[in-house]
Amino acid sequence: VVGLDGETVEAQRPPSSELPMHLAVYRTTDAAAIVHTHAPYATALATVVDELPAIHYMIAELGGPVRVAAYATFGTDELAGSVMEALDGRSAVLLGSHGTLTIGETLGQAYWRSVLLEWLATLYFRATLLGEPRLLAADEIELVAARLRAIKG
Repeated sequence: VVGLDGETVEAQRPPSSELPMHLAVYRTTDAAAIVHTHAPYATALATVVDELPAIHYMIAELGGPVRVAAYATFGTDELAGSVMEALDGRSAVLLGSHGTLTIGETLGQAYWRSVLLEWLATLYFRATLLGEPRLLAADEIELVAARLRAIKG
């Protein structure tokens, strides 16, 4: 357990090397939970694209196309800054040549978003094997986001 000031409150081991990134997210967003992975398809994608485009309407759950944060060495303030820039207005980010990060109001929501992100990355990868994927327009993603909010109440 680490406070927002970075001081260890309770621990059997040292905190994650990604502490600066996690603290930056908690300090600047309303996230109550973070999931950081090295999921294979999303991580592979983060080595070749600048963003995961709107391949499927459920990308609305992540705030729209998922940006790729510029690469920086793990555990650095530079990586934390890059992540925060790419995360702006989103609930997911791909970390360039590194992995993924998703946020949520609960751990369950952040985890579900990480699963969704990997599914979308896999879908995009498979679609590109078949040809140039048809992407959804920004106004359609906004419409879907509004419908998802209405369903959730």
